[in-house]
Amino acid sequence: MSSDRADRAADRPTLSRGRVVAEAVALADEAGLTALSMRSLATRLGVEAMSLYHHVRGKDVLLDAMVDAVFAEMHLPVVGRPWRPELRLRSVSGREALRRHRWAVGLMDSRRTPGPASIAHHDAVLGCLLAEGFDLPTTGTAFALLDAHLYGFLLQENALPFETVDELAEIGAEILVPEVRAAYPHFAAFAEGHALQPGYSFGHEFEPTLDLVLDAVERLRAGGPAARPGAGTTVGQPDPVEVVAPVLGVDGCVGGWVGALLVPGAPRPRVVVAATIAELVETVRAEVPVQVVGIDIPIGLPDTTVRQADALARGALKGRASSVFTTLTRPAYEQPTRTEADAVNRGLSGQGVGAQAFALRAKILEVDAWLRTRPTVEVLEVHPEVSFAAMAGAVLPGKRTDEGRAARLAALEAAGLPRPSVLEGSGYAPDDVLDACAVAWTAVRRAAGLSRSLPEVPEVFSDGLPAAIHV
Repeated sequence: MSSDRADRAADRPTLSRGRVVAEAVALADEAGLTALSMRSLATRLGVEAMSLYHHVRGKDVLLDAMVDAVFAEMHLPVVGRPWRPELRLRSVSGREALRRHRWAVGLMDSRRTPGPASIAHHDAVLGCLLAEGFDLPTTGTAFALLDAHLYGFLLQENALPFETVDELAEIGAEILVPEVRAAYPHFAAFAEGHALQPGYSFGHEFEPTLDLVLDAVERLRAGGPAARPGAGTTVGQPDPVEVVAPVLGVDGCVGGWVGALLVPGAPRPRVVVAATIAELVETVRAEVPVQVVGIDIPIGLPDTTVRQADALARGALKGRASSVFTTLTRPAYEQPTRTEADAVNRGLSGQGVGAQAFALRAKILEVDAWLRTRPTVEVLEVHPEVSFAAMAGAVLPGKRTDEGRAARLAALEAAGLPRPSVLEGSGYAPDDVLDACAVAWTAVRRAAGLSRSLPEVPEVFSDGLPAAIHV
C-alpha cells in the first residue's frame, strides 16, 4: 500500500453498521431514496460496495435499519403515564422526525422485518392505551386513527409545492385569476382570507387537528366497544345530518328504480322514479348538480371469492344478518339460470346461489354496465339495513312490518330527514322509499366527510370497481 493510500485509510472512520445506516439516512435526506443505492452509499463512505455487505446484507435490510433509526428519533411513550400527553408527544415528535427525513413517511409501517426500535415503539403505543382501559379492538381503532393523522398529514405537508410565504403568495397570484374567482368563490375566499394571509402555514394545523383526533380517541375509551363503529348491534346514535350538497339515494323497485333526492334547504326528501338507473340519475342531474349517488346494489363483483363487504355488513346486523345476501361471482351472474349460476359459483367460490342473490341479477348487471360508462358522479354501494342500524344505534325490526316501518320513519326523523314527500306510488312501495332515504342519509354523510366503509380499504376485483358498503 502506498504511503498516501495508507494515510487516507488511517484518516477514515472505521466502517460499522451504525455508520453505514447513518450515512444512508443522510444521503436519503439530501437527495431522496431514488439516489440511494449500495454503490452510491459506498462512494459516499469511500469504500468498495462489497464492504457494505459485511454490515447490511442488501438494500432491503438497509431500508429496514433506516426506518428503525427514524422510529428511534420519535418519543417512546412511557407505559403507565397518562396516555393522552404521551401519545400527543409521540405524534409531535413523529412529525418533527418525518420533517427531517421526508423519504421515510411512506415506509414507516411498510417493512416486513421491522427492527427493535420499530417494535418497541409499537409496543409502547399499544401498552399506553391498554394500560388506560382501552380494550383490544378499540386500541386497534385508536392506533389506526393516530397513525392516519400523523402519516397522512406529513404526506400532504411534504407534497405542498411551496416552502415559504413568498412562494405561496406567488402561487396564489397565478391561481387566483379573475376566471377562477368567479367560478370558485369559496376557494377564492378561503385563499385570500386565510391561506394567503401573513403568517399562514399549513404546518400550524398539525397540533389543532391532532387534539381533535385525541378527543375522538378519548370518546372511544369512554364508550368502550359500543362506541367503535361496527363493534356490535348498538353503536350510539350519530348527530342529525346537515345536507351540505345535493345527493341521491337509490333503491330498486318493481317499476325500476326509486330515488330519494336531498337538496340543501329543501324541507324533506323528494321521491323520483325511473325505469333504468341511467335514466334516473340523468333526469335528476339535469335539474340538480348531485354530488353523490348511493345505491342499494352490489358494486364490484368478485371473480372467485366472496366479498369482505358482505361479511362485515352481516356482522353489523346481529340478529338480522340474513338481510345481507352474499354477492355472487361475476361469472355466475353471467349465467342465464339459477341452476347454471349455482354450478359456476360453487366451482369458483364454494358458495351456492341463494334465491335473493340471483333474483337481483338483472339489476346488478344493469348497475355494473352503467358504472362501466364512467358516470361523472361519485357512486357508492349502501345497504339500507346497515345504514338504519347506524342511524338508530340499533338493528331495527323487519321493514315490512308496521313496527319496522314506524321505527324507520322515527330513525330518519331523528337523523334530520323528515318524512319523504310520498311513501308509495305506481311501481314502488313504502319500504322501497324508506330504503332509498336510508341510502341518501349515507350519501349525505359521504358528502360531509363523515361516512365510513366496510371494509375500510375497499377490495378491487378484475372490474376495477371499489367493493365496499358505505355507512
